[in-house]
This record gives sequence, structure tokens and C-alpha cells, in this order.
Amino acid sequence: MSNYRFTLEKYSGQNSRYTCPKCKMKKEFTRYIDTESNQYIAEHVGRCNRLDNCGYHFPPREYFKNNNVKYKAVPTRTIKQPKTPTYFFDKILVDGSLHCDDNVSNLFIFLASIFPKEKVFNTLNKYCVGVSKNLLGAIVFWQVDTKNRVRAGKVMQYNKITGRRSKKFINWIKKPSNSNSKIRQCFFGVHLLRENPNTKVAIVESEKTALICDLYFDKKEDEKLIWISSGGLQGLNEEGFKDLIGREVILFPDLSAADTKDKAISIWAKKGKEIGEKLKIDIKLNTHLEKIATDEQREKQDDIADFIIRELKTEVY
Repeated sequence: MSNYRFTLEKYSGQNSRYTCPKCKMKKEFTRYIDTESNQYIAEHVGRCNRLDNCGYHFPPREYFKNNNVKYKAVPTRTIKQPKTPTYFFDKILVDGSLHCDDNVSNLFIFLASIFPKEKVFNTLNKYCVGVSKNLLGAIVFWQVDTKNRVRAGKVMQYNKITGRRSKKFINWIKKPSNSNSKIRQCFFGVHLLRENPNTKVAIVESEKTALICDLYFDKKEDEKLIWISSGGLQGLNEEGFKDLIGREVILFPDLSAADTKDKAISIWAKKGKEIGEKLKIDIKLNTHLEKIATDEQREKQDDIADFIIRELKTEVY
């Protein structure tokens, strides 16, 4: 096993994130460190986490080039460590949090204003979407793997009128502090593959979008797809795709503003190509939104769910 000497600092809390030199957003900048000295290279050497809205990235090689420092980018040898076991949450937590008549979330209220109530109940429970016990109206997106093991719980809050998520709040269900295991996420909704062995898979960024697509396309009687979520723009990873080997996969990235340096569709196209070639998976990229979107829709970074909601609000479901 080998690690590169200069690498982006791993997240260890808010103190490990800084103000971006370009967009000036606080706690959004990740700096590069020298793993041999455990020191930062320079204050401006790093990457902004707001890839769509900022896109600032100043890598070590540019710093060395500008300062006439000779450096050969070779990896340093490290000793392979035993893999830390994966932590799995008790399935009882999921079952006890599921939606029912006297236990609903703000997201349920929004979806039930567009789709039939019983259908929303069925979809949320099928996807193992729970209601938070600690934050009124919040949702818990449980990540359950293909072996029905609960890997993570993502807590988010939504507006029950607009369906928009609160960007100021996101949390995770914590594992016991005395556990020596590690949380390893999987794609949201991937547990549905077990009962659909030959069905194509569609991947979107947001969990809410996966739910809306499942609700909408089931009614439309289009080609059957299992809709799953990567959890965000940077959520595509090789480990998650191992569950999709043998499937045809279609990627549905969000739109990006016109002036975005690294657009979502370009990031997913590159990532999909790399993973597809390595794991021998047939991965396609859906470009329909790019062809029909307006400048306003691009600026708002709309996704397929936004188009569906607009359509449903102009017709009687």
C-alpha cells in the first residue's frame, strides 16, 4: 500500500477547515499537508469544498512550481494496517423510526401534498426513511446495504411547504464512543437491489430526489429503474459501485451554473468512466436536463426532482 506525501487534510472537525482564499466562505477550505512533517504547505494551498459555486483548487505542484522548488511526486511506502471492522447499527433503530399515521416528517408532509398519501408512506418505508426523535419534523435517511445491514443514518431537515432542505443543518447518527469499528457508508437505497436482481439502476445526488423519482416514474409506467442516491456531488466512489457490478447504471447529475468551473455533469462523466472501466460496469450518463434547462434552472442547480415537481404542480395527479 502507498500514500502520497502531500495530501488533503482529513476531516477531524470544524477546526480542520478554513476560509477559502477565493470565495471567502468560512469552514469550507481544505488545506494540503506534508504527511512526513505533518505541517501545512501554505495557507492558500488547498481546495474549496464548494466545487459548484467556487471551484478553487491550488495543488502542491503549482506551489512548488511558482517557488522554484524541485519536487518529484512519488508515493512514500507505508505499512499496510489491518482493516478496521465496519460498524452496523441495530435494525431495531430503523424499524422504530419508520413513518406511520402518528409519526411523520416535514418531508412526508411535502410529498403527500403532491403524491397520494399511502403511496408516500410505502415509498418512505421501502427506502428505510425514518423520523428523527431529537429534531421535530426532521428525517433520517438510513443507509442499508445489500445484506440488509444498517451502515449509517443521515439526519436532515426539510421545509414542509417548499420541500427544500435546510442547508444549515445536517447530522449523523453516532456510533458508541467505545466502539473500535468504523462507519462505512453505502449508497442510499442500495438494499432494494436484493429484490430486483436484473433491474437497471439510476443514481442521483440527493436522497429526496431518489424518493421523488421512485414515486413519479412508478406512475408513469416508464422503463423500470431502481433509484438510489450518492448523497452528494462527491458521493460516487468505487466501493459503492461494487454493489452494482453486473448492472446497467445511469447517472443523473444535478445542473450547474454556467460559470461553474467543474460542472457536476463533467465530474460524474469522468468518475463514471473511470469506475466503469475498472469494475467492468456499463455506466451511462443522462444528459437530458442539460439539453432543456434554462439559465435560471442552471443557476439554481436544479435536478430531475425539481423538473418533476414543476410538472406535477401544473397538472392534476
